[in-house]
Amino acid sequence: ILAGVDLSGMDLTGTILTGADLSSKDLTGTILTGADLTDANLAGVDLSGKDLTGTILTGADLTDANLIDVNLTSANLQNTDLQSTLLVDANLSNAILTGADLSNAVLTGAILTGADLENAVLTNTILNCIGHPICIE
Repeated sequence: ILAGVDLSGMDLTGTILTGADLSSKDLTGTILTGADLTDANLAGVDLSGKDLTGTILTGADLTDANLIDVNLTSANLQNTDLQSTLLVDANLSNAILTGADLSNAVLTGAILTGADLENAVLTNTILNCIGHPICIE
């Protein structure tokens, strides 16, 4: 449904994008704060520096995505695929990461204060993060 639609620079605050395929989209300047991206395909997308506070990413595919310096405070990332994702300096305070697959992800400098990582997969994850017992500080 989003084929051929240019989303760059759009304000999609609170927009419901459930199941959307955004894997090839240019999201430069796009505002996604509080958007519902449940089951969305965001594989390989560059979301660096974005404010994704309160965004719903349940079951989304963020494999190989660039989430450097992203604000994911209170975001719902339950059962999200974050394999090989760059989460360097990301703020994941109070984020829900239950059942998320963070295999081979890089969390150097990431803030995990209050994050729920119950049943999260952390195989080969770089955990030089801040504010959580799993972090290697």
